[in-house]
Amino acid sequence: MKAYYIRLLQYEYWANSRIIEALEKLDKPPERAVLLTSHILNAQMVWFTRIANDHLVVGIWDLLPVSWLKETSDHSYQKWDSYVRDLDEAEFGKIIKYQNTKGEYFETPLGEILTHLSHHAAYHRGQIIDALKPVLSPLPATDYILWLRE
Repeated sequence: MKAYYIRLLQYEYWANSRIIEALEKLDKPPERAVLLTSHILNAQMVWFTRIANDHLVVGIWDLLPVSWLKETSDHSYQKWDSYVRDLDEAEFGKIIKYQNTKGEYFETPLGEILTHLSHHAAYHRGQIIDALKPVLSPLPATDYILWLRE
């Protein structure tokens, strides 16, 4: 499973990078696209703080400047990649106890959290593509199968 989660992280980084590159090309990217991209990256860091008992420095819906997106994405990917690579196979079943942004308590296996992160980002990338349709052509392609083919 470890190799699978590493691949999910690699794919997510690749797909997010394509979105960020598209936003950087635009003089005035749609604020919704920037907000959703920020949200994807902020969520990665919020989840990282939950699993690694790290200090939270961002809000889930904080709007990041476009000029910060690539560096934020790079930093997040490096943290997650390093963390996952250092895990033993059994640790993906480890139960993570955390509090959500509403203050509710939950317990979720680490592997399920990693799967959630990938699905969460893909969902919002679809919304970002929709927001970019009126202002950008061609649109960035972020499908998993495309990443596999590269």
